Amino acid sequence: MSIPRKMSIETQLAAKEPKRARGKLRVAALLDAGAALFAEKGYEATTMTEIAQRSGAAIGSLYQFFPSKDALAEALFNRYAERTATALQHVVDRAPGLSSAPLADLLVDYKLALRSDRDAVVDFSSSIAAVVERRKPLRDAVRREIAAILRSANDGLTDEQATAAAVMIGEIMKTVPMLAKAEEDSRLPLIIQARTALALYIERVLDAGAVRRRGGRS
Repeated sequence: MSIPRKMSIETQLAAKEPKRARGKLRVAALLDAGAALFAEKGYEATTMTEIAQRSGAAIGSLYQFFPSKDALAEALFNRYAERTATALQHVVDRAPGLSSAPLADLLVDYKLALRSDRDAVVDFSSSIAAVVERRKPLRDAVRREIAAILRSANDGLTDEQATAAAVMIGEIMKTVPMLAKAEEDSRLPLIIQARTALALYIERVLDAGAVRRRGGRS
């Protein structure tokens, strides 16, 4: 899966890339702390001091790698994009031959695996310019992969049908993190319901493709 990766010039010049294993671990801890706090408090309400404290690092160490909160947010979005690509490739590799229910489970599990980073980036993804310009390419890349999965499952689907279905599946999957949170609060089996709803939709899409391939005969 090819996902465009473009950071702002300012971040490329200012951010420090760790070269040693210890530095990489420190950066990972700082990103984890930032992700947790952004998800808990929101991007604007979180301070760099809190991020340093949560990670157990000195404030100087934080600024050594991330000279601003925006720079850390961009790096966090980069990690989210990379993890999205990895998780979706897992789906692509396992999707061939699956029926609608196992495919729906695979897609829901993919979304749940990204929940922690997604919860962190959703708050700032519309306010930081370097992140805003990358949201659509990321979303479009995910939709292309889902459309390709649907076409491989049924070659009777047209490109237009597969693309429209991929958009709809993406919209359904957007609800998964919110349903997971609601499930934790209410203890209702909401993720099971999401799996069922998505499986029924995928089944209908693939059945429509099958009818077209048979020349419209039911």
